[in-house]
Amino acid sequence: MALPFIAVAGLTLLVGAKAVSWIYNVQTEKEREKQQYQKKRTEEIRAKAREALRQQERECAMLLQQIGEEHAVFLLESVREHRAAVADVPAELVRLEHMIEQEVNNKASSPYRKSALRREYARIEDATVRMREYQRYLNQLEHQVQELLDSKAFEELLALNTAEPLLPMAWLYPGKLLLVSMQEIGKPLPQFNHRISFGRDATDTVQKSLALRYGDDIPVLIKSAHKAYEGLFYGCVARGALYYHHIIPSEPVDFVVERVSRGNALGTLFDGIVRAVLPIAQLTHPGVRLLSGQKISVYVNHYDLCLRKNPFEEKSRAIEVSELNYQARGIHSYQQIYVDIDESKLTSVSDERFFSAEEPWTLLGYSSSTGLISLAKSTVLLECVLRVDGTMLKVESVTQTSLPQIGLDTPFRFTLINSRLAQAEKVGWLYGTQEFLRFCAQASLDMNESPERLAQSRFYQRWNQVIGYQREREENAVLEFSLQHSEFEKPTLLIQRNLLPLESQEAFDIISERLREVLSDSNTLKPSFCVQLQQWDAEIQNYIQVLRIDRRNRPLFTQSKGNISIEGDFSLLKQDAQILRLLINIPSASLKRQNQAMDDFFHDRMVNPSLKNILLAPENYLPEQEDKNTFPDTWAGALDESQKRVVALALRERNIMLIQGPPGAGKTTTIVELLYQLFRHSPNSRVLVVSQQNAAVDNALSKFLEKHGSSLEQPIRSIRIGNPEKMSAAIQPLSFDCQYADFLSQLDALAVKSAVSLPEAESNLCFAWRANLKQASQSRAGQDEYFITLLADRDLVGATCVGMATNKGGIDQLQFDVAIIDEAGRATVPEILIPILRSRKVILVGDHYQLPPSIAPMLREDEASDELSFLRENFLSSSFFELMFERLPAECREILDKQYRMAPAIGDLVANLFYRREGQRTLFNGLPESYFEEHYLLDENIYWVDVKGSQQKPPNSTSLENNREAEKIAAFLKVLADKSDRPVSVAVITPYGAQKKLIRRQLRNVGWKKEKLGWLKVEVDTVDAFQGSEADVVCYSTVRTKGGLNFILDRKRLNVACSRAKLHLLFFGDGKYLSSWDSKQKGTFNLFPQIMKYASKAEVSFSKNKTNSMVRSPTSEISTNA
Repeated sequence: MALPFIAVAGLTLLVGAKAVSWIYNVQTEKEREKQQYQKKRTEEIRAKAREALRQQERECAMLLQQIGEEHAVFLLESVREHRAAVADVPAELVRLEHMIEQEVNNKASSPYRKSALRREYARIEDATVRMREYQRYLNQLEHQVQELLDSKAFEELLALNTAEPLLPMAWLYPGKLLLVSMQEIGKPLPQFNHRISFGRDATDTVQKSLALRYGDDIPVLIKSAHKAYEGLFYGCVARGALYYHHIIPSEPVDFVVERVSRGNALGTLFDGIVRAVLPIAQLTHPGVRLLSGQKISVYVNHYDLCLRKNPFEEKSRAIEVSELNYQARGIHSYQQIYVDIDESKLTSVSDERFFSAEEPWTLLGYSSSTGLISLAKSTVLLECVLRVDGTMLKVESVTQTSLPQIGLDTPFRFTLINSRLAQAEKVGWLYGTQEFLRFCAQASLDMNESPERLAQSRFYQRWNQVIGYQREREENAVLEFSLQHSEFEKPTLLIQRNLLPLESQEAFDIISERLREVLSDSNTLKPSFCVQLQQWDAEIQNYIQVLRIDRRNRPLFTQSKGNISIEGDFSLLKQDAQILRLLINIPSASLKRQNQAMDDFFHDRMVNPSLKNILLAPENYLPEQEDKNTFPDTWAGALDESQKRVVALALRERNIMLIQGPPGAGKTTTIVELLYQLFRHSPNSRVLVVSQQNAAVDNALSKFLEKHGSSLEQPIRSIRIGNPEKMSAAIQPLSFDCQYADFLSQLDALAVKSAVSLPEAESNLCFAWRANLKQASQSRAGQDEYFITLLADRDLVGATCVGMATNKGGIDQLQFDVAIIDEAGRATVPEILIPILRSRKVILVGDHYQLPPSIAPMLREDEASDELSFLRENFLSSSFFELMFERLPAECREILDKQYRMAPAIGDLVANLFYRREGQRTLFNGLPESYFEEHYLLDENIYWVDVKGSQQKPPNSTSLENNREAEKIAAFLKVLADKSDRPVSVAVITPYGAQKKLIRRQLRNVGWKKEKLGWLKVEVDTVDAFQGSEADVVCYSTVRTKGGLNFILDRKRLNVACSRAKLHLLFFGDGKYLSSWDSKQKGTFNLFPQIMKYASKAEVSFSKNKTNSMVRSPTSEISTNA
């Protein structure tokens, strides 16, 4: 091989091949061969490496697949396990929700139970929704695992976590409450990429404006999910704030009134976002007229999970709120119970709600035999016993369950306390635990739905039906007529009486009178509200409207003698209409309020929830009473021993007490003393005195105020509610009208005085204020507003049952510490419930041995019995007072056992015939014979004047009369009047209305005018009407000479007849017939033979003392009305 050379600058050099290759940058042949070999070798090595990598990848992939599949199986197994674990929960929740709805609607359920159930409803609904969402979460996870497994995305599969035992906190659903920041709105949230939106346009703006108030902790309630976009939810700050800041801590929220309709104020919360309904009955002062735009602080009462409706009302579209805080009412700060617990028992509790101070406690159960008490808070159950020293409870065991435990709300607060601290510090309360144990024992009885409790519940429900029946017939008047029997030319329809068939003319007269009432100035309701013209629609088989009514087009109704004219838009009148109906509805305020009282009772709207349980199961009541030595220590008046027992018991008992007050037993004296003791021991108490008769209320109030009005620690501020014309002269200054006039006079004088003494600017304001006062005094709204103010400032309120039934100024919604209900035996259930619902304690005074409540005549007609079959079952024969007196424990009732009205002979007759219990006489004479002797007018106290007359029926009457008896009575009273030289009160009573009229005619024939006959003041009335009254001399006309005596032999009616007389009682009747009559009716006994044993049958002779001056009645110093 030749050596290359290179000539450089005249030099020639010989160099090697390697150097030449570097100089020319080319490979040698050897190098090329070597390089080719090395490349080949490298490729071989790389091929091996690639094969090794592929093998490794195949092995890794196989291993990854194996591990991924194993993880998928694990994930799916966890899903199945969690699904199986909650498999029974949905059905349990459904059962629980159904149970809540059932018990809430059960009218016999305990109010403590209902309040707990209503509060828990939203939580149970939340649990139901969460369970449904948890199933979705498990399904989504299962689907995701399967999808990744099918696509062999093992790495993503390995990144998945196993299913959680509860719905993850990051999972959103309608009804979920969460706290977020503004930066999180609209953006995907961690874990599930859910997004929250406030909506669009105005809604979004309002929500964001509201959100700014809460900084980075914005409470948001998810109200719905987007229908099209998965994972997009609409949130509501207003609902979140309402729940978080008001419902959970039980804080009030502002309610803005929009309008008032059908007893409800419709409005909104949170700037118009949340719709709410405020029942007028749930106002502190229902008489206040609410104005559009007015703000009221309210508490959320009934609501569903998303705060859209009241779940306990059909067709509800808004939550229900109340100005009354029922959750706080009745729970007093001193009712604190400590619960001794070893902290180690709480280590297994994972429910965070259990440790929340806002989470309520409920009572689940109590065993009187073992003393074991079951308390629940959220899902945690505590089994407790009374600690040895009796000052607190001690926890035996703690169990956490899967579902919330709902028992009974209690009027106690429970605080867990560490065992070491409980032993070191004296924090227990012996009296409190004793009270709690009594509550537990009572609750266990109340939870037992005994046949008696269910029967009593049906009793109240039947009264609800009775009120409904009365309202249907008393409030409505109907005239059906053919279009052919009227004159119609648009736009006027003329109904003429003389064109109607004879059978329709009576209905025309009734409807015409009702229309006159509607159109009168005294009616505050719009005619278009009260009057409807309807047509019969044969297709739907019902009546439909004829007149089109809107704000601009209201019908005009006019009424004249024999004519009714209707002018309006008849565009709804069908051409083929044949039958029209004119319907007039004038609501009865009294029946409406009684209806409301029944509704309030069934829905637990009452001041003292314990009273409902007592009324439903009186025999189960465990009396709550203070120590016997607590009070009274002094007496204001001269009382007999039974009166002292009555007052002492009425003061000790906390919930309910019944007093039987026989005729003349000094009920008024007892009530006056009771009022004195109540205000003496609790000067700030508010007391209601209510009765069936104005006279009874006025008598009690006037005597109390006269005797003690200014002698107590602080003056008594009182008011008498009702019609001033029916009040006694002494009590009229207490009427609202008088106090209102005095108040306005004081304000007017103040305005004038200030206007004169102040600078010009202030003086002008005073004149303006005076003008406003004058305007307000002439408006009904102004009067109502002052009435409410006046009522709120009064300690003692007097009213009749009818007066309490009105809703003027919110009378029916006032709350009282004590209600004294006189003549309770004469009040119907709906009437008596009105004061009971508004009071913490009720004292019922009555006499079930006298006549029961007066019942509307319509309820005694066959038509009523056909519709309300239970009326045939002696439903109306017993009073509420009698029912309670016979079933309440003896510790809750007392009898006034001395009478001060009747002379001893008359008192003995009444006591022996009517006031015996278990064979023992229960009524005794409180005054000796010597007290009465100088006042006697006749030689004997009791006479039977035998009259051989004949009973007859007057024309067009179903009643009876006896002319011979009427003549005899008139003749006797004429002689008595001629022989009397001093004032004498006389009552002539009879069972029959026709005889009352006949006797009045006969008395007029002998000179009776304006109830005066010489020195005699003579009243003539039926026995029933005269109950509660008294007279020196009573003449009783029996009337009957043939036929049955069941009516006049009614024990209660006969008791009233015999117990009205102070000095002399005279029976006029056919002695032979009346004494020989034998009843074939079970339970009816002829008492006339026994009465005759007490009566003298000799000719009536006048006492030698008749000339003695009698300035006053012998018992005038002692109130004896009964």
